[in-house]
Amino acid sequence: MAHQYRITVEKMVGNTAVQQMSFDTTNHDDIFAILDKVDDRLGFSHEQTQGFIVGLKLFSEVMLAERQHPLFGEFGPQLKLFMKKLKSGR
Repeated sequence: MAHQYRITVEKMVGNTAVQQMSFDTTNHDDIFAILDKVDDRLGFSHEQTQGFIVGLKLFSEVMLAERQHPLFGEFGPQLKLFMKKLKSGR
């Protein structure tokens, strides 16, 4: 089952948003469940963990959908190893 998300990014100057983009996307994983699992495990700040996991899940979903694209040829096997390491907690 695909999970639906709306991603919003705001460029901030001080406390004021000066640019914004928003888009809808899907992911085969529940990103919030992943964040709950890894929040204290990685040794990152809460904000770093959020950025890392959301960025990784957005990137990897595109890569899965476009796995035949030449851009991902060499990176695909490395991402697979990286994800195994991340999931094992090492």
